Amino acid sequence: MDIKQIFQFQQDPEFSRLLHHDSHIDLTKAALELARDDQPDLVFENVLIWVRQRACELSGRVALAEDDRTLLQSFVQCLAGQHGLAGDTICYHQAEGSYLNHVIETRQGLPISLSLIYMAVGKELGIDIHGVAAPLQFLVRYDSHEGPLFIDPYSKGTIYTEAECLNRLAELGEFPRSVLNRLLQPATHREIIIRMLMNLKRIHEERQDLERAWNVQRRLCALHPLSCPHKKDLAALSFKTQKLGLAVELLESCLKSCPESEQDDLQLMLQKVHAELAQWN
Repeated sequence: MDIKQIFQFQQDPEFSRLLHHDSHIDLTKAALELARDDQPDLVFENVLIWVRQRACELSGRVALAEDDRTLLQSFVQCLAGQHGLAGDTICYHQAEGSYLNHVIETRQGLPISLSLIYMAVGKELGIDIHGVAAPLQFLVRYDSHEGPLFIDPYSKGTIYTEAECLNRLAELGEFPRSVLNRLLQPATHREIIIRMLMNLKRIHEERQDLERAWNVQRRLCALHPLSCPHKKDLAALSFKTQKLGLAVELLESCLKSCPESEQDDLQLMLQKVHAELAQWN
């Protein structure tokens, strides 16, 4: 196994488009590609059919909506009301809370995975609902004629005006208003997938599932090919999962471009890997 091999994702066309900075990707399928790492036999079509069915249920209500808030309320009544989609704190500690198929099956998920379902149904109806990488809580945004409206899918679809959303986020943490205003802008597909990967990495490491953490980290590293911290993290996980040759390659690559202040730490890691390799020879 070498560096070139681990950063190839031919089986994941949407993720591959992200690597080439193509913004025209199917975000739902990209999220399912991440889930397939843990579920090799995952059938995407089951999720896509569920999304289409919800769009069919909503089409009449959307057409009859008198204003933008009524339109969003119809989304919430369908997805949170009829189908019970909502957040649960247990999802912060289980990878399944990030996998769209499990979220649909259990009706529980992380804020970002629930938001992706709202976005997918909106896309099916031709309605632009954007993801918002707000601090502490991922939201969705709809730009109405009177200003942006926000839905919190985790909290059973609570709808906020921009002012209400700013007040809510200010209550959750000490964030300057200037920062919050910027963070309420629509997130890019790349930013959304990175946030999903960071969630999965945290969960896998929390559960000491190092093989799955390694698989997530290789995707993060592929998305940040010039990042020494991401490469170093992948090297550390490669060492812990006995991918020793790969760990050497990654550490040597880091040493060529990392700040001088990190050289000693990387050299020490490299010595440990070589010592482990010597025991195998």
